[in-house]
Amino acid sequence: MKNLLLVIEENVFTNVMKSYMPSIFPLVLFILLMLFHSVSFAQKTWSLTACVEYALNNNIELHQKANELKSQQIGLFESKIGMLPDLNMGSSVNLNFGRNIDGNTNAITYEQTLGNQFWVGSSIDIFNGFIKQNTIRYNHYLLSASKEDLSFAKNQLIFSVLSSYYTAVYSIGLMQVAQSQADLSELMYHRMQKFVDVGRESPIMVQELNSQWADDKLNLVRARNNMSKAMLELKQLLRLDASQMLSIDTVNALLITTTAVSNIDSLFSTAVQILPEIKQQEFLLKAKEKDLAVAKGSYFPRVYMSAGYNSNYFDGDTLAYVKQLENNQNQWVNLGISIPLFNHASVYCQRKRKEIALTNQAYELQKRKDLLYAEIVKARDELQSSENEYHASMESREFNLLSLKNVARKMEKGLAGATDFEASKQRVASAEAAVLKAKLIYIMRKQILEFYNSGNWNHLN
Repeated sequence: MKNLLLVIEENVFTNVMKSYMPSIFPLVLFILLMLFHSVSFAQKTWSLTACVEYALNNNIELHQKANELKSQQIGLFESKIGMLPDLNMGSSVNLNFGRNIDGNTNAITYEQTLGNQFWVGSSIDIFNGFIKQNTIRYNHYLLSASKEDLSFAKNQLIFSVLSSYYTAVYSIGLMQVAQSQADLSELMYHRMQKFVDVGRESPIMVQELNSQWADDKLNLVRARNNMSKAMLELKQLLRLDASQMLSIDTVNALLITTTAVSNIDSLFSTAVQILPEIKQQEFLLKAKEKDLAVAKGSYFPRVYMSAGYNSNYFDGDTLAYVKQLENNQNQWVNLGISIPLFNHASVYCQRKRKEIALTNQAYELQKRKDLLYAEIVKARDELQSSENEYHASMESREFNLLSLKNVARKMEKGLAGATDFEASKQRVASAEAAVLKAKLIYIMRKQILEFYNSGNWNHLN
């Protein structure tokens, strides 16, 4: 699973985001704020839920997991049928040359003889150390583990879509702000150019603003490229064509509500009972126990019974074909026992290997629980950190916007230069980046914690 925080940290553009200048027109600031909550819609707008549903229906790996589950179901059925007696029948035709036994007289003959044999036979294990019974339980636990593995794969895919979706939302937000910055720089450039035309401002100021405008257009190109890359990754995850239009809903993604979250120990206690990755390892542990029982069953004697029927025809007899089959009938019943005494320590070595595998599976289960606890701790900590960062960044943005407003007024009066204006915009940009990042991390971590608490992603609806 790709950590969204790392994705966001890699994509932060500290020099991309700037703000409208409130001193020009109040409407400019209003447009800037609305840009954070707007998106250009194509004919179809994909919500997070729509992306998840489409990915679940079209992911090849999930289809492969489903086929593995069907194969395991066949294995369980096969082990159950193995409890029944087998039943086989056959026929053979024998043409003998040279020295052989006459089928009619049982005397030695050198003539060519032709014989036809029919047989039916059946056998059943009366006792075999409970190997078949434990094999059924072994396959039953493997089937349960396969079901949990399929659920785990679905959850992993949903998490990947979640991460890719919010990364795309973040890149769209950066692009929209970069566009507004380029527009603002253009407005400021033309405004100051008018001041130069009337002799109220130096041409050097306009040159510096023109340079800043060029930088903003470059940042806009980079933001668009990053947005295209993020959207391409989302399309690939959804198995959409690269040329297909994809417009995602960013409005709901940017809504933030503060709710109480259960403590870590309570979340962990709930998660270990319902999450498929833990239940899968528990079923695999039980399967290993039954696999060891199967190996131990090889120490016991095997008691079996078999029965059959056969009949023969020989071409040298004067009796008719059907009459010979009636006369040559033979029925038999066999009851036997096989006691293992020495098999080159194969049973012992097999049992020891199964014991080691059982121990390793117990370690794997504990390792998964430890990883889950660490993930819950990290998610809870990042949720709290992002919430604190969000409130702090909102305050920072408010004061930096006020500072930018004051700098813009000073520029109009000739008391501040383009450098002061650029520095003020950079501070606003950092605050805006922090707000956007904190929102997305908070929303995603909150959804993950809700998943740990419920074991499903129904809250995405």
